Amino acid sequence: MDFIEPGKHVCIVTTAKVNQQNPIYAVHEVICLVLVVEKETGAILDCDLNVVCELTRKFIKAIFASKNLLTDIPEIQSCISESYFGASAKAIVTATKLARGKLLEIQEK
Repeated sequence: MDFIEPGKHVCIVTTAKVNQQNPIYAVHEVICLVLVVEKETGAILDCDLNVVCELTRKFIKAIFASKNLLTDIPEIQSCISESYFGASAKAIVTATKLARGKLLEIQEK
């Protein structure tokens, strides 16, 4: 991860519901996606999420690595649907779209 500079970078946190059969539901009930993003460009510096397994976290982080929250939503969504076959895939896509919306709101201020 690059050096984080508050002001230049923002931390965006979003949540999305998961179904009751998802292991995350037993612990958290929602998926929580945290993205550190360059405010002006949308470049994703780092991400984290509340999944049950560390390997899942590493895999999802790799999907978001070097992506742009403003321009790469279709690519992120496609990569998740083609490569990640976990029960929380839909919730991660939803949380990503919500994060993009938050960034656009932040940029308008």
